[in-house]
Amino acid sequence: MPSVSDQGSEVQTPLVSVVTVVHNAETVITETIDSVLRQDYPAVEYVIVDGGSTDDTWEIVQSYDGGIDRAISEPDDGIYDAMNKGAGLATGDWIVYMNAGDTFASSHVLSSLQELFVSDADVVLGGVEKVLVDEYETRRFQQTPGEVGALWKRMPTTHQSVLVRREHVLEYPFDTSYRWCADQDQLLRLQAAGKTFQKVDTVISVFDCQSDQVREDDLYIRERWRLSEGHVPLARRCVQFGYEWAHCHLWGPVVTGLRSLLPASLVLRVRRLRGTAGETE
Repeated sequence: MPSVSDQGSEVQTPLVSVVTVVHNAETVITETIDSVLRQDYPAVEYVIVDGGSTDDTWEIVQSYDGGIDRAISEPDDGIYDAMNKGAGLATGDWIVYMNAGDTFASSHVLSSLQELFVSDADVVLGGVEKVLVDEYETRRFQQTPGEVGALWKRMPTTHQSVLVRREHVLEYPFDTSYRWCADQDQLLRLQAAGKTFQKVDTVISVFDCQSDQVREDDLYIRERWRLSEGHVPLARRCVQFGYEWAHCHLWGPVVTGLRSLLPASLVLRVRRLRGTAGETE
């Protein structure tokens, strides 16, 4: 295990593997790679799994010769298959997935978590800065991790802000039958296996929520219904996901329709009153 000296004492620095999964993301991959390479933590391994990009993504990756420890480019069966490949290529004690378009919140993120890397924790859950862009404004919200006890119904944070010991990622790989929720399913299985979760308020990643806007809501609900089976009573599952289905198909479209009829200035004013406004650009 690598170590560095801190005023004469040996400070353990477990190797952290940062895995980036990418496919045809030439416009954002540079920002992600630079964010990883700027980390001042002294023991970082960088692995990139490209899904056989047909744009300039792979050429950009190859231009970072010496900064990336391992990189492959080949077809895969989706993002979670690629993430499993990344875990197999990694050799670190811990893994964090910082996929194309994602970035670390600062160059000091991993260094600030060093004590947790040598603790009894198996999973570290950190905060996230979410970036939401719509026709009205760009909004940024910082969120701390949610309750681990609610894992059956939602992710406590984004997977970009989750670090897991690599041995557990290999033992509990992502279930590639999920389109949207394999990360949540993995954490739920780790929880059921008695692994130790540690929450921190540190903002680990900046996540562009654009990908969430193309998520298939019905499939997202069905997948979480499936993964929650056996973890909570049927009645609780029915209430939770019945409510979400109703929001998706009934009052959600009504609210969206009404908002489209309002002038932008009024929409922004309502957001400010509700505390959901953000930075305008």
